[in-house]
Amino acid sequence: MNVRNVLAGRAVWGWYLLLVVPVVIGALDTRFMTPLALPGYLVLTLGSASGSHLFPTFELWVFWVPFFLGMYVVSVGLAAVYRAVRGTFVAFK
Repeated sequence: MNVRNVLAGRAVWGWYLLLVVPVVIGALDTRFMTPLALPGYLVLTLGSASGSHLFPTFELWVFWVPFFLGMYVVSVGLAAVYRAVRGTFVAFK
């Protein structure tokens, strides 16, 4: 396994898109809010709440940048778990 695959493989971007896209679409138009976006909404809400407490003068849109970076880190972790699980089962090989 090389570093490129670990940090930017298909599994990483698949998880990233699965976590981020529903939140972004729901933020643009509330008619498209789905339960699929719940993990992203939870992270964005907790991040915004703690960020507003630490930096009360910042606008809420500023917290989207840490959200995108945080979701990337979570995606790398989920992709690593996915690869470990996939590697242990013979049926997936």
